Amino acid sequence: MEALAVQAGGQGVGSLVTPAVEGGKSIFNCLRHKYAYVKNIRENFDKLVKEEVYLSNVDADVKTKLERNKLTKEKTNRCETWLNEVENMKQEIENLKVDYKNTSSYFCGLCPFPSLLKLGKRIVKKTTEVVELRNQLGQITTMHEKPPAPPVPVIEKHARKKSDVPSFDSHVETLAEWLEDENLKRICIWGPPGVGKTKIMGMLHDRVGKSGKFDIIFWVNVTAEGRIRDILDEIWKRLDMKVDGNYGADQRANMISEELKDKSYVLFLDLDDIVSEIDLRKVGIHDEHEHGKVVFACRYKNNNICGGTDEEMNVQRLSDEDAESFFWEIVGSDLKSNPDIKPVAKHIIKECGGMPLLIKLIGNRLAKVDDPAIWRDLLSQLRSPTMEPQEPLEEVYKAFKLVYEKLSEEMKPCLLYWAVFPAGYEIFRDHIIDCWRAEQFFSSQRKLPRTRDRGHAILDEFVRKSLLEKGRKWGHFKMYEYFQRVALRIANLEKNFNFFVTEDENIIDEEWERARRVSLIRVRLSTLPKRPQCCGILTLLLQESCLAEFPREFFGYMCGLQVLNLHEIRITSLPSSICSLTNLKGLFINNCSQLVQLPSQIGDLQHLEILDIRQTGLYSLPVEIGELFNLKCLRVSFTEDVGKYNHVEEVKPMIPSNVIARLSKLEELSIDVSHSSSRYQNAAEIVREISELEELTTLCFFFPELASFNSFIRNSKSWKGSNTISAGNSFRSFNIVVGCRRNNPASEFRVFECSAEKHLRFYAGNEFPNAILEVLKQAKALELIGHQTATSLSGFRADNLQGVEACIVEECNQMENIIDRDQTSIAFQDDDNMGVEFERLKSLHICNLPKLKGNDHTTLSARKAGGEGLLRLEGDY
Repeated sequence: MEALAVQAGGQGVGSLVTPAVEGGKSIFNCLRHKYAYVKNIRENFDKLVKEEVYLSNVDADVKTKLERNKLTKEKTNRCETWLNEVENMKQEIENLKVDYKNTSSYFCGLCPFPSLLKLGKRIVKKTTEVVELRNQLGQITTMHEKPPAPPVPVIEKHARKKSDVPSFDSHVETLAEWLEDENLKRICIWGPPGVGKTKIMGMLHDRVGKSGKFDIIFWVNVTAEGRIRDILDEIWKRLDMKVDGNYGADQRANMISEELKDKSYVLFLDLDDIVSEIDLRKVGIHDEHEHGKVVFACRYKNNNICGGTDEEMNVQRLSDEDAESFFWEIVGSDLKSNPDIKPVAKHIIKECGGMPLLIKLIGNRLAKVDDPAIWRDLLSQLRSPTMEPQEPLEEVYKAFKLVYEKLSEEMKPCLLYWAVFPAGYEIFRDHIIDCWRAEQFFSSQRKLPRTRDRGHAILDEFVRKSLLEKGRKWGHFKMYEYFQRVALRIANLEKNFNFFVTEDENIIDEEWERARRVSLIRVRLSTLPKRPQCCGILTLLLQESCLAEFPREFFGYMCGLQVLNLHEIRITSLPSSICSLTNLKGLFINNCSQLVQLPSQIGDLQHLEILDIRQTGLYSLPVEIGELFNLKCLRVSFTEDVGKYNHVEEVKPMIPSNVIARLSKLEELSIDVSHSSSRYQNAAEIVREISELEELTTLCFFFPELASFNSFIRNSKSWKGSNTISAGNSFRSFNIVVGCRRNNPASEFRVFECSAEKHLRFYAGNEFPNAILEVLKQAKALELIGHQTATSLSGFRADNLQGVEACIVEECNQMENIIDRDQTSIAFQDDDNMGVEFERLKSLHICNLPKLKGNDHTTLSARKAGGEGLLRLEGDY
């Protein structure tokens, strides 16, 4: 019983103790768990920091991905929310870090337990939230494709309205058509400053903008200082590239390229101040952009300033009609009826040289000005060779001077020399090169062919730089009028380059003494000073004046003269004082039709290199010409005019024996003789003397018989010589006539527009001699007149006709085909290397070919059109 009592008591106590123990355990576990927050606070904090780093890295990766795809994609709204939550989380962690730092000082001492417990809980909870936030990214679409952007509004240039300058409208129409062509990606508009390039491009810009055919249009005025940076900044700005970050130029270019690669765009570049190449790839513009186009305006004919071009437009000066119309529109048409102003205005318009910028600047200055004195004063200032450029014209003056200063030292005097001629004066290419050589702008050791080649290159450079323009006549050039005035001002500031250019016949002695170069071209001169004191003069130009006679001692003090041009004046003879011109290198007396004799002192000009006495009244070449041992170029012509001479006297030969043979240094020889001349009996002797010349590279000569021509080709030391200009070609140019023409030409067709001056004229032949074929192989122009047996040109063989660019065929009564296909096919079977006949033919003229088959010329025309270029076909058959 007692045992039961004890057992029961034990059970009762157990029933009381067990709940107490369980409760104690719960309390203990709770306390232990809370204590863990405190005990492990450092470890938990480190874990939070680590998770924060992971989250930050993921955040950075997302932002980088968004940045890289910004041009084509944009972030989703959910991604935007997530990024904001990350930023908030980072801020909350920062706050925790501050609290943790403030509490950490108590870890080694006493600290209220509840504060540590609360902080520990926050750390653990925030760590869990960071992990969850990071894991959410896997369920989020971060970005999607951008919707198509609305067209970027065009900023109009407000260019000139239509009808102000009609020729501008035509240019814009052409350019607009080029932009429509998907194969044309780069278009160059070039011309001198002030000619209206920028205006035309502005009109095109506005027209394209209004059409809405392109997604975006750019316009950049590129400066010499800015260049690439100007273009890059403007494109970046126009594309509204609101991208954070400090990107380098290459990165920006790549981003621009990515943005534009699928867009249609036009980039307009004003490069008027740029002279060196710009690589558009450095601004993100690539040829691979299928719908991208570039239009740029520059001063120079494109020399790859923006890479290659697909089309080029040369903007030239306004026509006289357009220039006058534009001028009066600016000035005010009511002034046009003023009888005192109208004649002055005519000269002012001429001084502007058809340059829209000059017309506008000067027109604005004279607008509504009705005082004729002000008009006359402005004209005087424009013509003054010493005046500083007027403020309105300073821009053009600086533009010319900038280009001039960048020229090589060899080119500078060549350009300034143009100022010695009257404004707007057209000069033949060979003549200006002759003057440059005589003035020793080139090395005196340079042979004439190399001088001419260098001169051609310089003229081409001046044209490409818009300093010169081609004249109306083939092979002629002229400088823009106002540029010529500027060149004159610059020349007169240069040492030893003083010019005296006048239209006044009254010249004071001091002007003769001071000048180094004197131009009295087209001046109505009746007399000259008897013996001007001008030892320093180097060039004297008297051509096309009214001068009929020289004072006997006029040249007495001109020992330094190097160029003397008397072209087309009325003199009958030259004074004996010409012997004083001991340094003369170029003498031009051509087209002096009344000049009948040269003084014997002509032989004293021992330094003379170039003598032109074509189209004069000379009956015979003076024997003293043979004493000009340094003569390199002789041009002479004779006309049959025996009425002035005594028929009883013995008829003199045109060219006395041994004159040509003594001129051993001749490099260029031109002898022009009438086919009907009865005095050309010693042609065979002249041919023999010409054949002895070893330095000859240019020959213009009439061989009256085939025998004399064969003799020249067989025996000429220069034609067969080793001094070749190019492979197998010893002559730089020739104009060779073989055989006599029995009647006047049936047409005025000209062949001079071919690329080189190599002309062969074969008259009244009855075969195809080897000598003719040898010359034809080098020829660029062929005239076949009156051949008696030729049924086609295939008799000349295809390889001999390859280089011919212009061809005339007349009065060949047996000619049936221009090209005989059967004969050509046989020739090809015999020689696989034979070229294609007329491969370079540009012009064909046929006349009086009674047997020519009707479709032959059309076959040749179609064949040429299938190759490069177009064939111009003229004539009757």
